[in-house]
Amino acid sequence: MRILKFIGAVLGAAIILVAIAYPFRGDPIGPISGKRLSGEVVPGPVSDWAFTDEHDLIAVEVRPEDPHSVTTVCFRHEGVFYIPAQNGADKTWTAYATEDPRVRLKIGDRIYLASATRVDQPADVQALLDSAREKYPRLPDSGDSESAERLEGIWLFRIDPRA
Repeated sequence: MRILKFIGAVLGAAIILVAIAYPFRGDPIGPISGKRLSGEVVPGPVSDWAFTDEHDLIAVEVRPEDPHSVTTVCFRHEGVFYIPAQNGADKTWTAYATEDPRVRLKIGDRIYLASATRVDQPADVQALLDSAREKYPRLPDSGDSESAERLEGIWLFRIDPRA
């Protein structure tokens, strides 16, 4: 019985600590969203995103006035940089990005200012997903009906220099 009380007290303390710290978070941690990204801001626009091939995960920050950041994957297609969002219609960050395209991307330890534009033409989406599959071979193929359903929910954002 004492052990259960001790475990309960430890869990209770951990929950209280997380509840207190959560509003002050910065970078996202895995599936837990963050707020303003930390890191060195790179001045000027990026003309070649090839360096992103070395990074499986990046962080994207939306809503500049009240930052919200998440961890996601990224890929390039014909030299253009893209960020996908699985079940994009259900995500908070995608709604913010469609309202205000200004984003900050944390790639490695550096922050890049950019603009995100949703790509929703079906022909483009399939070509883009084929490029994403080159970087992430475990992505589903659209050949079977189950995979096709999963792919339908993916939103894609083209990343451009911020004006």
